Amino acid sequence: PEPPEGGWGWMVMLAAMWCNGAVFGIQNSCGVLFVSMLRLFGSSEDKQLVFKTAWVSSLSMGMVFFCSPIVSVFTDLFGCRKVAVIGAAVGLVGLLSSSFVSTIEPLYFTYGILFACGCSFAYQPSLVILGHYFKKRLGLVNGIVTAGSSLFTVSLPFLLRVLIDSVDLYNTLRVLCILMFVLFLAGFTYRPLVPVAKDKEGGKKGKFKLPPAKKICNFSVFKVLSYRIWAFGIPAALFGYFVPYVHLVS
Repeated sequence: PEPPEGGWGWMVMLAAMWCNGAVFGIQNSCGVLFVSMLRLFGSSEDKQLVFKTAWVSSLSMGMVFFCSPIVSVFTDLFGCRKVAVIGAAVGLVGLLSSSFVSTIEPLYFTYGILFACGCSFAYQPSLVILGHYFKKRLGLVNGIVTAGSSLFTVSLPFLLRVLIDSVDLYNTLRVLCILMFVLFLAGFTYRPLVPVAKDKEGGKKGKFKLPPAKKICNFSVFKVLSYRIWAFGIPAALFGYFVPYVHLVS
């Protein structure tokens, strides 16, 4: 079906904007959290602890993008709504679990893997669903949605400073869980307009059958030179992109 170019799509756009803001607002504020973790778990003079702490935010940011190919497959199979809602729930559990640790090491799993993977599963469908509701206005809508990350990245560090100074890091992480809970609710707005692979393969009886491997992992797009340049160029450009987010605070 043709995208409706509006209607419920505007609500989907706002939900996707919140998703971009919540996910990358928290991820891009890693410098503020980094300093707080150093104070909580040791000292900034402890070089080994600095290295260990840096791994928390690095692992988290890396996992958001590392999971993207897997999330794409799940989105094709089960649809944007289910993947986004489950992802936000996993991210919420990961962030909440991070507020109860007493040493830095458990954060590798709770924050670096569980929270980050949840963010990845919530983030990817927020971009895919836009193409279901918009075609002519897709460029404008994409711009508004991605602006959410900028708005949150600019404002969230100030809020984090105030929260950390007044209620400590643990309670700050619990406050951030509110963002993830709203993200969980936002996922329910992704009303499906296009049948997903699960429905196509299941037929009328609703029995789920995995589609052929070629449909799940279609590498034919890599035959296009311009796509290969884009696919390998973006990771190369982003290699050191997030380094300043950590070190600007010093």
